[in-house]
Amino acid sequence: MSHSDIGAYSKDLQRQRDSLLKDLKALEETYSKGEMREEQYREKRREIERAIIEVMDRLAQARFLMGEA
Repeated sequence: MSHSDIGAYSKDLQRQRDSLLKDLKALEETYSKGEMREEQYREKRREIERAIIEVMDRLAQARFLMGEA
């Protein structure tokens, strides 16, 4: 994988992270309005948080490969 490929991959991961963070904020707003049961909220929040952690791990790896660590 070339340096430019890693850079593009890194930008894609950043977009994924930003999207997941927006999803988390929207979920919190939905829950705070009482439009979702707590059990559903907790389950969905865990899913989003796991996805964020996975993306952040990949992003850290990409930055390391680019020499930004």
